Amino acid sequence: MVIFQWAVLAFAAAVLQLTLKKDQPAFAFLVSVCAAAGLLGAVAGQVRPILVWLQGLEAYFPGEGLGCLVRVLGIALVAQFAADLCREAGLTAAASAVDLCGRALALLQALPLLQQLLDAFAGYLQ
Repeated sequence: MVIFQWAVLAFAAAVLQLTLKKDQPAFAFLVSVCAAAGLLGAVAGQVRPILVWLQGLEAYFPGEGLGCLVRVLGIALVAQFAADLCREAGLTAAASAVDLCGRALALLQALPLLQQLLDAFAGYLQ
């Protein structure tokens, strides 16, 4: 039950962060960032079977569609994490900018897939 370990780590980091927030706000932010990075590192190890499964699906779906979707998902997750860190630091304008940049990059990565979809649709209409 690894989720309980992650929950305990998050709870301990939250208590420590709240304790430090009044007197040492910089250290409180550092605790928050370190806890988030630690949890992301722990989750990264657990995601490996999903990536292996997705690579197995590439045989059934030729082309770059599946890889494109994985890249878009990765961009979305990293952008969300960065935006949340900016919000935690009180930088709402930077968080909004990171959100916008993440959406733009995700759309840019999805353009080949969108082009394939439109080509298939145009071929179907003709």
